[in-house]
Amino acid sequence: MKEVLAPLHLTFEIKSGELKISKGKSAIRIHIISEEQAKTPGKGSLSMPIDYLVKQPEKIGAIIQSKLGLNQRIFARNCELKKVNKAEAEQFLKTYHLMNSTQSASNYGLYHKGELMAVASFSKGRKMRRLREDQRSFELIRFCCKKGYTITGGLSKLLKHFIKEKKAGDIMTYVDQQWSEGDAFVKAGFKRLEKTEPKRFLINRKNFERALLAEGDETLNAKMHFELKDAGNLKLIYTPFAKR
Repeated sequence: MKEVLAPLHLTFEIKSGELKISKGKSAIRIHIISEEQAKTPGKGSLSMPIDYLVKQPEKIGAIIQSKLGLNQRIFARNCELKKVNKAEAEQFLKTYHLMNSTQSASNYGLYHKGELMAVASFSKGRKMRRLREDQRSFELIRFCCKKGYTITGGLSKLLKHFIKEKKAGDIMTYVDQQWSEGDAFVKAGFKRLEKTEPKRFLINRKNFERALLAEGDETLNAKMHFELKDAGNLKLIYTPFAKR
């Protein structure tokens, strides 16, 4: 992790059993989660599952850089919004999104000076009883920016374009609570709906590969694996023209 963050010239110290990373007046406390449940991060802190730290140090470094407020800011009004082909979207998400890429129906990106800086992936429309017969609900499956950058107004710009193009009745998304309480999505107009129960995972002690444990499955070889729980997901929904 130190090697990944070295270009930022940060200060590292162990304090009260946590790793404290700081630069100037900005600081973040990181509690490494091992064989326990992840917690929703408080202000100025992160609950860090050890397998993510080992397997995806570059992406974790990007999260820490953002949390410290060290990202370069670009305004969405200075970006060009275009559709992104499947291959390019998958490569971008594999590089920058903690959960990598996934199946999606359509992808849109923000380009700055010809360079792809942010990607949003959406599902196909689904018929929902909460909507009119002619309306469909869509899921925002992935959204992320390039490492080291924050696109101010980027998510809102992508949402408004997608809603206009697809005539979406609403858009739903999930946020992993071990990383965030969804403040950026709420700022973009989403409303918090409900929370899901934490999921259980088996972590291989040798290679730190993660596997989801099915409900009721108590299979655990303590010599080969240890168990972690996430903090559950937060479900949010964006309804066009709703009162904010």
